[in-house]
Amino acid sequence: MLTSMDIPVTAGPWLTLGAVLGILLALGGAAAVLLLRRRPGGTAGGGPVEDDLAAFLESPPGTDGAPLRPAAGWAVLAPPPPAPDPAPERHRTARALAAMAAAGLVLVGGAAAVAAVRSGADPAEPATSAAPAAPAALAAELTFAGVVLERHAVGVTVGYPRLRVTGGDGGAVAGLELPTFNCLRDDAPEDPLAAGCTASVVERAELSTPRLRVRGDADGLHLTGEFATTRSRSGADPVPTGRVHAITVRAAAADGRAGPEPEPAVGELELGGGRVPTAGPGPNEISVAG
Repeated sequence: MLTSMDIPVTAGPWLTLGAVLGILLALGGAAAVLLLRRRPGGTAGGGPVEDDLAAFLESPPGTDGAPLRPAAGWAVLAPPPPAPDPAPERHRTARALAAMAAAGLVLVGGAAAVAAVRSGADPAEPATSAAPAAPAALAAELTFAGVVLERHAVGVTVGYPRLRVTGGDGGAVAGLELPTFNCLRDDAPEDPLAAGCTASVVERAELSTPRLRVRGDADGLHLTGEFATTRSRSGADPVPTGRVHAITVRAAAADGRAGPEPEPAVGELELGGGRVPTAGPGPNEISVAG
């Protein structure tokens, strides 16, 4: 024997849908009865009724069947007033029932939509999110060897990237500083000034999640992003350089596992098809909390 506990939660909308359908069918039946009712003066079979009043007046019982002579007096020229036609009232009723039927259809559609939504989800299951987990709290400051940014007919433009990364539960931010030099050679020297290169502009950029993709834990740091750089001279406002550097960085603590305190770090950077390691004299440190 079923009890109230045997009925699933999602049965409620379907019970409502069944009740609304029953009301709609009743309204439709009533409208059909009104529209199909026989007209006044008709028979059950739909044929006209034969009126014997005229024959009775012309040949009443006891006469020889000859038509009676018209009585003296003024002839009535106006036809008798027509009987009131119930059709307008019937049409108004039919229109009212049609409006109620349309409202019933709206209710049916709403109940069906609710039932479909309720049946497609289990209220007992909590909603889940596909968003990736934020990186663990980390900090890293890394300096890399020179990398070729552009090649010219008489030399190259080289950059010496410095990267600072901070991350937590709210995401991560990376700041890039890229001093550039023009060198009359085909590679990036270890010391550009000692190699006779000419200092050019310093490019800077900042990128944050989600455009910045970061994974970081005690085993190390992995970072990728496209940095659109700006430059400034003589204290003027920064202006875009028009260059976007796609950078990938991998770094880890020198002893293999990072902790909450800054520790020496080693790693490499990929930029413009070149791959360079961490280098001095700038800081190379990493820390991971938690």
